[in-house]
Amino acid sequence: MFPDHLTFEAFSQQFNSEQACAEALFEARWPDGFRCLTCRHPHFYLILTRRLPLYECCSCRHQTSVIAGTIMEGSSTLLTRWFQAMFLISRPSGISASRLSQVIQVTYKTAWLIARKIRHALQQADEADPLTGVVRVDPISYGYTYYSEAQQPLLIGGSLDERDEPQQVKIKQPDPSHVNNALRWIEKSGVQAFVNDHTDGEAVTVSRGKLHPALNPIKWKVTAWLNNTFQGIGAKHLQAYLDEFCFRLNLKLRHAPVFSQLLHWCAVTPTLTYKDLTRSKPVLTVPWVVWGSKAKWKGKYLTLWNA
Repeated sequence: MFPDHLTFEAFSQQFNSEQACAEALFEARWPDGFRCLTCRHPHFYLILTRRLPLYECCSCRHQTSVIAGTIMEGSSTLLTRWFQAMFLISRPSGISASRLSQVIQVTYKTAWLIARKIRHALQQADEADPLTGVVRVDPISYGYTYYSEAQQPLLIGGSLDERDEPQQVKIKQPDPSHVNNALRWIEKSGVQAFVNDHTDGEAVTVSRGKLHPALNPIKWKVTAWLNNTFQGIGAKHLQAYLDEFCFRLNLKLRHAPVFSQLLHWCAVTPTLTYKDLTRSKPVLTVPWVVWGSKAKWKGKYLTLWNA
């Protein structure tokens, strides 16, 4: 239904009306048929007196719109523009908010909010899909190579197959509480938090040396994408962009369609307000070690950052 090879023009032609978008969103929300959000009854009356259809439960009379309970809830932006934004973010290169505002013809603030809400949905997808099997975890960093104080510490984890090739990848910022500010390296607790939160914990190997050869190209690809598409990302919103990158990458590794999965998660993820999306969060602001520095951990030396 949503072939990834469509051009933007062909996609826009296919979803050129609110009705076409509403029908696709209905299928994404209820792939097995409508279920009332209150009583789970499967039958409804269709009300077409508003811009978007309302579905009234035949049992309890609860009314819901096609965007209720989705990231689009409460938005006055046309569904055609939401769908165009989803399509553009599903492309391998993604899109910046400034470019998105030009393409779908909305203000920069609206484009930023749409893109940020879509990334929020992709973060929910990431949380629901832990790394499994044989997992390798390595510390890396993101930032300007020549200035260590501008670098952000990260952990990259990959599920590896029998040929040592990645089948799934996650890249995460450590919580500032898991960083040793005096020695300026990620504590063992930070690595363990990654293992606990993002893997099934079955067969995890934590790097004590050179970055795994299968993960090294991914590090440089995400760095190039962040710098080329967005001219760099600060610590506050970096995690959302990392999750977006990994969402597309993991579907590519699985040879799965990107847009249909993106639409699904946008359809089942409740919205966040602008206030929630822009609220401050703790970020690491201390300078970071130069590449190649070492710190003791369990009697062995762990290289923190590798080129």
